[in-house]
Amino acid sequence: MSDINKAQVRGAAQHQPNARDKRKHWRDHHAQVSKDCLRQLLSSPISTFMTILVLAVALALPSFLFSTLANVSRLSDGWDTENKISLYLQANMSDRQVDSFVQTLLLRPDLIAIDLVDASQGLLEFKQHSGLSEVLDALEQNPLPAVVYVLAKDSSEQGLTTLRDELKAFAQVEQAVLDLNWIKRFNGILLVIERAVIALSVLLAFAVLLIIGNTIRQSVESRNDEILVSKLMGATNAWVRRPFLYSGVFYGVVGASMALVILEVSMLVIKNPVLQLSQLYQSDFQLTGLGVLGSVVVVLVGLILGLLGALISVNKFLAKLEPK
Repeated sequence: MSDINKAQVRGAAQHQPNARDKRKHWRDHHAQVSKDCLRQLLSSPISTFMTILVLAVALALPSFLFSTLANVSRLSDGWDTENKISLYLQANMSDRQVDSFVQTLLLRPDLIAIDLVDASQGLLEFKQHSGLSEVLDALEQNPLPAVVYVLAKDSSEQGLTTLRDELKAFAQVEQAVLDLNWIKRFNGILLVIERAVIALSVLLAFAVLLIIGNTIRQSVESRNDEILVSKLMGATNAWVRRPFLYSGVFYGVVGASMALVILEVSMLVIKNPVLQLSQLYQSDFQLTGLGVLGSVVVVLVGLILGLLGALISVNKFLAKLEPK
């Protein structure tokens, strides 16, 4: 009898699950739950697609705005770093006097580049861009002065202002222009738009949470009796919660992926018009999308919002479904 008991004990000990078996069971259970969850969502494809489409639009709008802001910021990166001062010379100066003045500027150590646009070249460019070539041809003499663009070493506002005043003191200079106000105004407008986009993105994130939470809540209510029976049989909250969390992740990830598709299509639609507009201003600027990193961020945001929305909704209703 004792031998039989020992054999039974050895047999029971041999079937005790180890850590590896527990991990395998955990992975198998998660895989099965995810498959069942996907199968259940695909059982009602129209409602699932409509929910994902709403989520995609809600996620695509801030993604498009952030992408637009990134392109505008990239376009204006060099605007406030050119440190350019425009020197409009006296109209009665000869070509020799202009060249002599330019040579004087080349000797200054506080300048790193000088670009001369003489009167004839300035008139030619003005004809090409203004469309008033016939009117200008009727003039007896060229009304435009020579212009010298200088690039300063010191990029600070105070240094540029001081340099402008020094160059303006030359007798050959009719007017020295350093327009930093429009750059400040532009950057201020850009900052306001950026804050508005962030605020709108937060509001849309709450909208995504509400959409996913409401969708999961309906799913929980439809399986009310099943959940109650499972909990009466000893199922834990984590076990009951798991399929709904997978549903939230599915909605978030697929919605974010569709948002990226919408974003890329939108960029393709406006890419050529933007390129044509930039070419009119002698620029090779081209629109760029979010890139790999930005796309990963959008998918991660969708995943987190989906998981968080499902978690909040399920926890709220699990508290009401506790068996008495």
